[in-house]
Amino acid sequence: MPLDPNQHQGLFGEAFIRVLAAAAGLTVARTDPDVTGDDFTLGYKGPLLGIRHPKFEVQVKSWRHSNAKRDDEFWRYRMERKHFNELAGDDFMLPRFLFLVIVPDHWPEYTTSDPGSLLVRHCAYWVSLVDRQRVDEDLPGRVPVSVPVRNVLATDTLLSLIADAARRKVGS
Repeated sequence: MPLDPNQHQGLFGEAFIRVLAAAAGLTVARTDPDVTGDDFTLGYKGPLLGIRHPKFEVQVKSWRHSNAKRDDEFWRYRMERKHFNELAGDDFMLPRFLFLVIVPDHWPEYTTSDPGSLLVRHCAYWVSLVDRQRVDEDLPGRVPVSVPVRNVLATDTLLSLIADAARRKVGS
């Protein structure tokens, strides 16, 4: 039985992040069971800036290109309240980020390969919600989140986010 379109899209979005993390030389771990609101913990093997094995957590969301709302500066994503609350605020042990993967409308366009390359479409973006307040989950509607268009997720971005995590001393 094939995956339904939403499962397929979500699986591709998570695989997109795994590919970027692997290209950056980072570890990827999934929380089991999935009860803490993060999809992955990304980590660096060894010491970095005086911290051993720095890490951060991410929640991955995928969005079909035709549904994606954007202006010159931001993707205008709307999150379920529960998911938003698992990213908002500054009281987490590890830094947390939303990774938004913009995916093609049709799954055959997800990748193109030839003997010399694999092209993975479209692009991922990141945002921290550390400065946002949690919302009442009992109210209706979704929470608007502005994801900067300039925050393209790439291997160098992931390494920069890991370095920022290393600079954040536990207990300070």
